Amino acid sequence: MLSFNKFTKYDKVLSMAIDTKAREQTILDAAARLMIQYGYDKTTMSDVADAVGLNRALVYAHFKSKDDLLEALIVREMQQYGEIWLEHLLADPQGGTVASIYRSIAYALKNTPFMATIVTRNEGIWGKYLRKPGNLFEGMQTPNMTRDLMQAMQAAGAIRQDVNIPAMAYIMDILAHGMVNQEHRTHLGDTPPYEDLLATIAEMFDCMLTPDHGGNFESGKEVLRQLAATASAHFEQIKNNKEG
Repeated sequence: MLSFNKFTKYDKVLSMAIDTKAREQTILDAAARLMIQYGYDKTTMSDVADAVGLNRALVYAHFKSKDDLLEALIVREMQQYGEIWLEHLLADPQGGTVASIYRSIAYALKNTPFMATIVTRNEGIWGKYLRKPGNLFEGMQTPNMTRDLMQAMQAAGAIRQDVNIPAMAYIMDILAHGMVNQEHRTHLGDTPPYEDLLATIAEMFDCMLTPDHGGNFESGKEVLRQLAATASAHFEQIKNNKEG
């Protein structure tokens, strides 16, 4: 009987932990829907509590502020997006090329709707958070990240050896900046879907960067695996710091 009681107590603690995690995910799911519909500035913690049928105090028990909730959502979405991105890239027969990066981004975005708002930094959705000092977006892109990735892929044989990496990395960053900066695109007329833009860029890079012999896909995949592992560790550290 004593042993049974011990296991019963353990099971209750485990059940409570599972319920807590499930509740957190439900809150994050609701926050994502509200953010897409109303934006950061107009979404309140009370709105989130109402959406999941909880007392507001319970939401605050999980997330101490709206920014804390939002940043937990960013970390979760980035991790899920990264897993989907890498899985698709590794399954791509031409995975390991620069083009495969963009094909996998397009696929992952279709399967993580909230992630598109993170990638595009939509002002209408993110509002004041974009101007908050120390927001999570500030550390996502270091000045030399694209160049370092391109150099590693060139060394792995996934990019032609005659490509000017500093110039190409600069062009890629300019393209990325133009795509995420809505103000630079609205005056050009109708904007194609984000996934279509990524697919077109992938085709362009296929022609421009892939070696004539096809390139060393497996070495290119290994470079991208390492990139994904580094990014995952970065966001896991953010998550642990917040929970601590």
